[in-house]
Amino acid sequence: MTLSPKLIQKYNQPVPRYTSYPTVPFWEGNLNSRKWELLVRKAFQLIGEEKGLTLYIHLPFCENLCTYCGCTKRITKNHGVEDPYLEAIFREWSHYLGLFKGSPKIAGIHLGGGTPHSFLPKI
Repeated sequence: MTLSPKLIQKYNQPVPRYTSYPTVPFWEGNLNSRKWELLVRKAFQLIGEEKGLTLYIHLPFCENLCTYCGCTKRITKNHGVEDPYLEAIFREWSHYLGLFKGSPKIAGIHLGGGTPHSFLPKI
């Protein structure tokens, strides 16, 4: 496999750690919910309406600890913690939907933080 210099240059740049939410550049201690909502609306108007949203969904539960893990996680075999957590994510998503005009296009979804496959299937 050969990587072009253009491709290397494109991805060879510092970015916020995606497992931090909100991302590190917003960690100034002066971000209240109103200010956050304005930033979300602005970002959606500038980029999201046309290109769609890419979602990062943090799923922090693992049954075992990986030795390389640096994510915020909870080690547990208690699958009873999953439903309340997922319900909170759906409530948060409903809140975001209220900030957008219409239904946003979803360009991508990234599941991370813990081990998404450790969640029990929902039928």
